[in-house]
Amino acid sequence: MKEDYKINLEPSESDLKEIENWLLDESKKYDDGFYCNWNIIERSYHKNEVISFELNEKIIGFVVWSQREIYTEIDILEIHPEFRRKGLGKIFYDKIEKSFKERGSLAIKLFCEPKESEKFWRKMGFIQFPIRGYSESKLTFYKPLIDSCKPTDKSNDLNKIELWDVEPYQANKKEPRWIWEIKMENNKLIYPIIQPCNVNWNVRWTKNGKIIKEAKVKYFSRENPIEFSPFMYIEYLNEK
Repeated sequence: MKEDYKINLEPSESDLKEIENWLLDESKKYDDGFYCNWNIIERSYHKNEVISFELNEKIIGFVVWSQREIYTEIDILEIHPEFRRKGLGKIFYDKIEKSFKERGSLAIKLFCEPKESEKFWRKMGFIQFPIRGYSESKLTFYKPLIDSCKPTDKSNDLNKIELWDVEPYQANKKEPRWIWEIKMENNKLIYPIIQPCNVNWNVRWTKNGKIIKEAKVKYFSRENPIEFSPFMYIEYLNEK
């Protein structure tokens, strides 16, 4: 029989009960899993923020997510214990990533829990968050969902964005942490920049070798804001 995998963006109450049953069973058998977070799962379900994963109409996984301004946050993702190590996690992730992109998300953010899941998320293309000066776990990861401008090692580009991992008053004492060589058409970047950051970090725009703007991320532009915490997102640049 051909295996039929699909996601359900609106699982039913009976689907939720099925998930609860196997989470409870997993907890009793192995003292593991996400049944300890059942209140979160149930609350997210009533906000329509649970997606189930089905194989031949049997629920074998689910994800709990939440929508932010420009990104989606994955809170919990689990595959039924009997269906692990079969490549199904990747199939499920690929389907929900496509769904989040269709909703307009520019990135996905998550916390690797348990820690052993880090290997899986790295395989899915996730990147570890930089240290931002907040009480944030080292197991926080993200993945852009758009074609974006990638940092370069070059330091003498005439048209570039530079980002320091310090505030402006400290920036003259060190080199920028990230540099993006940018190309634009009508003030719009051909490839936008999306980068986790601290809103107080220093960012500089250089055009044709001349510094056009330099400020904290949160103050860089009023007309086209670039602060979408925890990300800096630059799609347009205007000299005003």
